[in-house]
Amino acid sequence: MFKRTFLYVFVVSSFNVSAITLDDFSTQLVETHPYFVQLSLSEKTSLINQKSLSIYTDWNINAGASETYTGGDDSASRLYEDLYSTKYEIGANRKVSHSGATVNLKHSLTRNDKDSNATHSNLFSITYARPLLQNKDGLNDKLNLDLASIDLIAKKVSLEEQAETFLASKLSKFVDLALKQEVVKNHKIALELSKEQLDLAEDKFKNSLIDITVLIQEKDNYVKARQQSLQSNKELIIERRELADLIGAKESDMIVEMDLFKEQSLSDVNPREFVKNSRAIQKFDFDKAKLQRELQSLENKTMPNVNLNLGLSSLGENDKVFGSFGNRDYSWNVGVDVSYPLGSRKELLAVENTEIKMSDIDAKKREAEINSIQQINYLLAQVDLLTELVALYLEQGALAEEKVIEEQIKFSEARGQKSLVLAAKSSANLANLTYLQAAGTYQKIVIDYKAAIDQLYN
Repeated sequence: MFKRTFLYVFVVSSFNVSAITLDDFSTQLVETHPYFVQLSLSEKTSLINQKSLSIYTDWNINAGASETYTGGDDSASRLYEDLYSTKYEIGANRKVSHSGATVNLKHSLTRNDKDSNATHSNLFSITYARPLLQNKDGLNDKLNLDLASIDLIAKKVSLEEQAETFLASKLSKFVDLALKQEVVKNHKIALELSKEQLDLAEDKFKNSLIDITVLIQEKDNYVKARQQSLQSNKELIIERRELADLIGAKESDMIVEMDLFKEQSLSDVNPREFVKNSRAIQKFDFDKAKLQRELQSLENKTMPNVNLNLGLSSLGENDKVFGSFGNRDYSWNVGVDVSYPLGSRKELLAVENTEIKMSDIDAKKREAEINSIQQINYLLAQVDLLTELVALYLEQGALAEEKVIEEQIKFSEARGQKSLVLAAKSSANLANLTYLQAAGTYQKIVIDYKAAIDQLYN
């Protein structure tokens, strides 16, 4: 467990009412960033696409009108010289999604004017055709709809995985900003210590206690410290601006609050068991499910096309548009038709190709599982390593602080030199920079681990 025991570790940013935590930043990012809006719209588009593929189950209405004329006297068998025919039709048909059947409704009114003698034919019919083998229960008709349904679920999982990757990258930048805040403090202390060293060197030079080369070296160290401090401040401004833009905040409000040395509690997972249902692996399951569904239809298309046909009609001579509903004459029919393409070579080749694709997906899935297991194990090992390293660094820091205190005591008792005190403080401050960087790396590894086990974005 980490222990924060020495003065030169500045682990928490200066407290400010506008300071933002990692959780706050994560929440605001998800709620406001356009990336997540795009993901939401993409999911809605997939849902609309799925719904659009079910429209074939709606009723289709059709209507028509025609007029024909037949005349002449060349045919001895014809009982008329002139025939004028006028016909009006209206119909409706619909696919029955759960059965693959087709229902057709038809109504027609025909007027035949034979040499000025008019007759009428009023017909209403309903037919029902249902596949018994090929396309049984609408298997092939529903293919695109079933694939779209799988795609909809797959899309949701894929978007969650994309969101988690995006979130992990931005949270890592948050850690970088928290680290940069502490680095700026560290460089400020280094600059102050360098100025003290330079002042001390100038005094010694005036008293002829050191050579000019020593003074020049201290001046050079001071210039480098100023450069370092200036650079870290500029980098801090840039990083604050970048993160502020991500959540639509003011740059001045982008003061982060994060204990870089806080040891995180992590979920204990079995990598081999976890990856079986992880988002990254589910992709292959969805791809295979789509191929399996396609395979069903391909195999079904190799079967004979057998249809049950039912029909009922009513025929009369009523001259009213919908007079057929009062007809007393009716007829019905029941039948079966069969067709079968010899060989079905195209479908059989498609079946073979699909089976190969499924085997390929199985191999890719296994490879992805191995890679995911290795990644999780690597991240866990890194977390354990950095946990121990940071703890050791803190112990070293405590020792460095003890040395500073000891040199200060010696100097106050006239048993030591101020230069040794400054040197001890500089060493402690430099060591603190190393500890901060290790702690920042630890926090980023934790973020990567949570993303790897699908716990960062919910």
